[in-house]
Amino acid sequence: MSKENKGLSLADLDLVSASENAYEFEYLRPDGSDTGVFVTVLGAQAPKVQDWVRKTLNRRKSQDQLAAKRGKEVERTIEDDEQFGIDAAAIRVVGWRGITEPYSHENALILMERNSELREQVFEASNNLGNFTKA
Repeated sequence: MSKENKGLSLADLDLVSASENAYEFEYLRPDGSDTGVFVTVLGAQAPKVQDWVRKTLNRRKSQDQLAAKRGKEVERTIEDDEQFGIDAAAIRVVGWRGITEPYSHENALILMERNSELREQVFEASNNLGNFTKA
């Protein structure tokens, strides 16, 4: 008798819920060496992350529409875009260990603002769906 592959359930394919399972990774120095700093992130598809992205982009769109009604154009600076990236990374961070200051969203914002290498690693870990799904 052969085993029949019954396939996957909808729950098995639910990447939104899986993205809520926090993933911890070690922050590595640019040369690849260990730091002893471990950061815990949500997946990019987690509702908390998606809600923040939607809210932020909708607010920008509303500002643009309001300015257009007034015959003006909203000028977005490079600094605005940089801050969006900092905020988008910080919203994904939900904890850490190996850093003397306690985790808080405010401290995550400071850390993401001050360390672009770590910010890139946060995005990489958060965007890698394999970090949030079962093998």
